Amino acid sequence: MIHTSVSKTDYSKIADDYDKVRPPPADVWISKIIEHGEIRENSWVLDVGCGTGRYPLSVSASSRALTCGLEPSLGMLKKAVAKDKSKTVLWVRGDGQRLPFRDSFFDSVYMTLVIHHIEDKEAALREIYRALKEGGNCVVMTLSHYRVRRHVLRFFPKVVSIDLKRIPSIPYLKSMMVKTGFGNIHHHVLKYVEGTMPTNEYFKRVRKKYISTLTLLTEEEFEKGIRVFEKKVREKYGKQITRIIGFDFVVGKK
Repeated sequence: MIHTSVSKTDYSKIADDYDKVRPPPADVWISKIIEHGEIRENSWVLDVGCGTGRYPLSVSASSRALTCGLEPSLGMLKKAVAKDKSKTVLWVRGDGQRLPFRDSFFDSVYMTLVIHHIEDKEAALREIYRALKEGGNCVVMTLSHYRVRRHVLRFFPKVVSIDLKRIPSIPYLKSMMVKTGFGNIHHHVLKYVEGTMPTNEYFKRVRKKYISTLTLLTEEEFEKGIRVFEKKVREKYGKQITRIIGFDFVVGKK
């Protein structure tokens, strides 16, 4: 068992601002989760680490699947429950390393930008495998190390080094899935142009620590880093920054 220490964000501290500094999930991400997860109407679907419910609510609305959101942070989960006015999603507080569900229950299980928050990643994958029906799909939406190094936050001292340590590389993630028992493992890259925004507006997002890695810096590191970051971003992009978002999807079948 590979069990590595992971720097953890305290989501109870950022739950109130979480949705304010992040755009809603683009339709393209939702459609790809549905496609790769082979999610259909009345499929039983689990979102591991659902946060404030942004993805499970969208997946449920788009697919009419029977959707469950699992989240360890009570503060984040309360935000999700409050958003679900029509009570379409089952919300459960729990740990991705010990899923509170019986064997072979779900048709599809996915996680979006969550795998790096989990300490024992192999345990989480084993639990997903156990909870999936035969023929069910596991979809992991993550960032490759290449994408981490290319992200605009590469200009923020220490951010890249933290993320390269906690985000598993794509080959390593695939090898863990093979070890767990998944077959037909495939990897897809998808890019999406979010749009252009003033660099000053983007700096506001960064100052609100919209990326969880920023919450792992000391205040001294953050204040020093933001000055370097803003200077370098202005030099490279000027007054406008085009947000081209890329994610990696690693998919395996039970």
